[in-house]
Amino acid sequence: MENKFTVIQGNADIENSNRIMRIIALHDCWQRQYHNAIYKAMSENKGKEISDYPQEDLMKIALSGIKYINYVREIRRENERAGTDYRQSLEESQAIFNLIDAIFTIMGYIKLKNLVVTFPITKDFDGAKWECKDYFYTMNVLSKMDWDKPVGRDNISELLWDYENDDLRHAYIEFTCAMSAIYRWQTGKELAEKFCEDNGIPTYTINKETGVVMDNQTGQTMKLKKRSNLQIVK
Repeated sequence: MENKFTVIQGNADIENSNRIMRIIALHDCWQRQYHNAIYKAMSENKGKEISDYPQEDLMKIALSGIKYINYVREIRRENERAGTDYRQSLEESQAIFNLIDAIFTIMGYIKLKNLVVTFPITKDFDGAKWECKDYFYTMNVLSKMDWDKPVGRDNISELLWDYENDDLRHAYIEFTCAMSAIYRWQTGKELAEKFCEDNGIPTYTINKETGVVMDNQTGQTMKLKKRSNLQIVK
């Protein structure tokens, strides 16, 4: 009897493909939602200052904008998983920075009580056990603020530093990464590297292929030693 074989895609490949397609679909969905929310708010509030826009309109713009940014992030992470050598251009970094800055500006006009509704505080309650920020930490910070007043653009960065919400945290990371990338294009250094230099903190560059570590301040190099804690048990 003649043997016939059919090559089928493995379950892991199918799941991976489905995950990527889902990320792309959600990216496109939130992008449309963001632009539609802006268009609707502007068309219905002609002649008004943004500060006079209904809170509901601002909340929709902020939510869809943050979600959109986070799926831009997810697509880039998928490219990194795929091993692509693509590096974000200066123009793309500037575009992302300006987009997030615009969203943060909108968030600055949202009253604190409405911001909490739009971006619920993560329900993690064991921060004291692990000495990290949690729901109670965030609520303690917010208790010192006026919940009936807009947060203010100048206060957004400080607030997000203490605000436990995954979407906002990821968006803020994208914001600082874009800022750092722009700074690198302008000066040749990352923001973190500049901070370390200004504060006397040594930094190092590792050549993954050769295992050579170079001190960025002195230029001295050394070879990494391969060590293992594993022992052969007979």
